[in-house]
Amino acid sequence: MPNIKKYQIPLFHPYINKGMKIAAYTALGEKIIGQGDKVDEFEKKLCQALHVQNLLTVNSATSALELAYHMLNLKPGDEVISPVFTCIATNISLVRQGIKIVFSDILDNLLLDWTDVQKKITAKTKAIINVHLFGQHSKAKDLGIPIIGDSAQYLDKTYGERFTAYSFQATKAITTVDGGALVCQKPEDYKRAKLLRWYGIDRETDKDNIEVDITEAGFKYHMNDVTASIGIAALKHLKKTESKIAYLQKRYFQELKNVDGITPIGGSPFLIHTKNRDKLIKKLSEKGIEAGLIHKRNDLYSVFGGKRLALPNMNRVENIYLFLPCRVNMAIKNIEYICSAVKKI
Repeated sequence: MPNIKKYQIPLFHPYINKGMKIAAYTALGEKIIGQGDKVDEFEKKLCQALHVQNLLTVNSATSALELAYHMLNLKPGDEVISPVFTCIATNISLVRQGIKIVFSDILDNLLLDWTDVQKKITAKTKAIINVHLFGQHSKAKDLGIPIIGDSAQYLDKTYGERFTAYSFQATKAITTVDGGALVCQKPEDYKRAKLLRWYGIDRETDKDNIEVDITEAGFKYHMNDVTASIGIAALKHLKKTESKIAYLQKRYFQELKNVDGITPIGGSPFLIHTKNRDKLIKKLSEKGIEAGLIHKRNDLYSVFGGKRLALPNMNRVENIYLFLPCRVNMAIKNIEYICSAVKKI
């Protein structure tokens, strides 16, 4: 974990406002602090905020992804195409299930290269994982194969995905400390997912979990009322958060667009390309600014094979991509300070 105290301006720092703290404290004083009415309320408000239907909350985006993989009935030997650059949570449970991961190349913005995806589709391809990174949206293509959207780092409506997983982990656009949500394109998937998140029990029919039958073995993936209450309070500021992040990105583009050796890409944290990456990271650190890589290409992990694959764009971008701080609890003067430091270096 990064040493936040070391940096005046860290890459990540949770945004917790007073209303969220009060909501958590109030929820802890209620008789029900597990999955209750606040979870239902948070789900309704999320549907309104994201303009979606068939949304259920879970305890993490990883759980949401695992539900989606499970509901596609993936079996050992099946192939799933996934971008080589993503958080390991996207792919780790596929390995555990014996699924063959076919890594796809990425674009300059580190999102999925759909042209490369099309080249890698075989008769064994059962799903495509479309990852949206750091506030950047990857538009899905209809290739006749189920698409799972890993939207852990992008909080907005997506299109063309059978399942979309969201995250409310500590450093996301809104946080519930930890938590997630799954949006299902099909109502029947939604009904099944609601059963599976709580062992396979229909909690709406039987609150005591005694009288109903269990027809499919489920999981313990539900959200609780404390985290849901924090989420409800956080949602009140979502539009303001989105507006602030968009403005910070705009200032980055304005400040860095003509800087030699720097190519601004966008996102939150803010992605740039630079051939002087190691020097830049060191010099920024000396000025109290944390810059970093955040994720590593997944093919280099032993659990995914441990071999650098022939992915031309990933191989080219691997040594030049870098993330700069860009989050809601930053001021414009922070962006100006960072950009001034980058220019001097």
